[in-house]
Amino acid sequence: MRSSMALSKSLLLLLLGFLCSSSTEAHVEFGFYNDTCPHAEAIVLDEMTRIIADDPKLAGSLLRMQFQDCFVRGCDASILLDSLNNNVAEKDDIPNKSLRGFGVIDRVKAKLEEACPGIVSCADIIAMAARDSVYLANGPYFPIQTGRRDGNKSEASDLMANLPPPTANITQLKAFFLQKNLTVKDLVVLSGAHTIGFSHCSSFSQRLYNFSGKGDTDPSLDMEYAEKLKRKCKPYDHDDMRTLVKMDPKSPRRFDLGYYKLVSEEKGLFTSDEALLHDPETRAYVERQAMASSAEEFFKDFGSSMVSMGKIGVLTHQKGEIRKKCAYLEGTGSKMRNTSVRCILMCVVLSSLSCVKSDLELDFYDKSCPTAEKMIFDYVKQHVPNAPSLAAALLRMHFHDCFVRGCDGSVLINSTRKHQAEKSALPNQSLRGFDFLDTVKSLVEAECPGVVSCADIIALVARDSVVAIGGPYWNVPTGRRDGLISRSSEASKELPAPTFDFTALRSSFSSKGLNLKDLVVLSGAHTVGVSHCQSFSNRLYNFTGKGDEDPSLDSFYAASLRKNKCKTPKDTTTIVEMDPGSFRTFDLGYYKHLLQRRGLFRSDAALATDAATKSAIIQLVNSPLEVFFKEFGLSMEKMGSIEVKTGSTGEIRKNCAVVNV
Repeated sequence: MRSSMALSKSLLLLLLGFLCSSSTEAHVEFGFYNDTCPHAEAIVLDEMTRIIADDPKLAGSLLRMQFQDCFVRGCDASILLDSLNNNVAEKDDIPNKSLRGFGVIDRVKAKLEEACPGIVSCADIIAMAARDSVYLANGPYFPIQTGRRDGNKSEASDLMANLPPPTANITQLKAFFLQKNLTVKDLVVLSGAHTIGFSHCSSFSQRLYNFSGKGDTDPSLDMEYAEKLKRKCKPYDHDDMRTLVKMDPKSPRRFDLGYYKLVSEEKGLFTSDEALLHDPETRAYVERQAMASSAEEFFKDFGSSMVSMGKIGVLTHQKGEIRKKCAYLEGTGSKMRNTSVRCILMCVVLSSLSCVKSDLELDFYDKSCPTAEKMIFDYVKQHVPNAPSLAAALLRMHFHDCFVRGCDGSVLINSTRKHQAEKSALPNQSLRGFDFLDTVKSLVEAECPGVVSCADIIALVARDSVVAIGGPYWNVPTGRRDGLISRSSEASKELPAPTFDFTALRSSFSSKGLNLKDLVVLSGAHTVGVSHCQSFSNRLYNFTGKGDEDPSLDSFYAASLRKNKCKTPKDTTTIVEMDPGSFRTFDLGYYKHLLQRRGLFRSDAALATDAATKSAIIQLVNSPLEVFFKEFGLSMEKMGSIEVKTGSTGEIRKNCAVVNV
């Protein structure tokens, strides 16, 4: 009888799907599996009870997983899909790299597949696991609707515009939630999830050490609490997989009102927590819960808001699929292992290059030279803020090194009487910072002789220099070895020129395994630094060889450059800010200038001639600065893996300017 009822229900749903097609409103319902898998929720709770008993920290992780899943493409389990050779999935983008609990979902899915093969979706499992995690952390148990189906698409690029970062202010938070049809009350209630779980220092360290770009502490953070956090999170501790901090220090494993008490005392860990005090409605709720003698109101509100969040963009009826394995789509074969992620990042849609694993890793020198990264960070922090223009020079050096023979330190090698090295090529003759890198190398050599490569020093110094002037921090996997060859002719051929049009730029980046998004984001490095007139003077005086001006350059800006800076076509000494007004600040100024047709180089202007790259620029300009920071870090990590030498290839130079004898 029950099987015939299930069949009738399936046939009815199929008929409705054909009759109503896309006009049918997607919906979920309570008790969706009552006929097809009546013990589904009991099976999940039973398994979750064992899992949380073994590792209580997973409760916060699984709750976060549902949030991260629903805000990107809706609650469709797209967060569980593994990356493929031609696509980096959501789970491998920066905000999700620290997520835990994927194995938990797989374990629960296996139990359900044994009981009811092909019935319960991975999307519903995420929702049930999150609900049960709250309950097992002494929180409320609330009924949830089911019937979601699994999505068949997962792209890391979708995270940028959909996930609110921990640095978001109240205006940005409200916009993110409104975009998902969630209310201001849902915002403040769901933020209460921070009453359980842990965070990594990188998510809030800017509040401790560089809040306004001047090495200061966020004044809205309780000073006593800030000092406690500084003892746990050092200035150089940005490893997303190491230091853990309790979001609710007194009860990080108990679902209670502790979070609201902390926020009311200006002890919320993230900027987004503190932001709740800047809106009348959210502040009133925080203060009410902070003073409440019972969690009854919060528990009721939390269940209601979780149900609302669980409806975001759901797939139902014939949309999507029911995956047998949550990590990959039906019919795509075995899932790709996470150890291939670095390899995936080197393989992009626009590149025809084969995928070769780079073997770089975070904390490569932990055993052989454990103080190396801190020494470099400290030296850069001491000197670069006093000469901020050096940051742009060191960043540019890393770029010029990686684009010629890969990131192997070959740009540092000196020419000889018989041989012209890369640094002698015309594009590199204006490079600065060689002495700075030599000093860093000598400091590291004194501590750990023959251990740390010049190629790794370039990558680390470039990152730390950007941080020193208030820019983003990103992971720098290390383990590069130094190249033995450096040719001037290769630099002239491989480096993209400031005169490149869009076709030439795209070809240059594609040849290095970088895509259009990387092109736009890495060009954002022009937000800091200066250039010489000779790099763009043809745009002012002789664009087509007829003494004319580049029509794509704003005429008022061009006139100002001729009058105040580059007064003759042959000027080789005058320097010009690439981002006028904030050329020492790592910000969005460069992109705003591009949209005003005031990019200094032809290669800058070229970015606005393509629909895809122009759209990316507009998206960055209209997003919080943190979005650019995140994307810049991701693309820099990707660029830093270009054709690296590892293992026994290359050498570790004793002197960066000379190949070992």
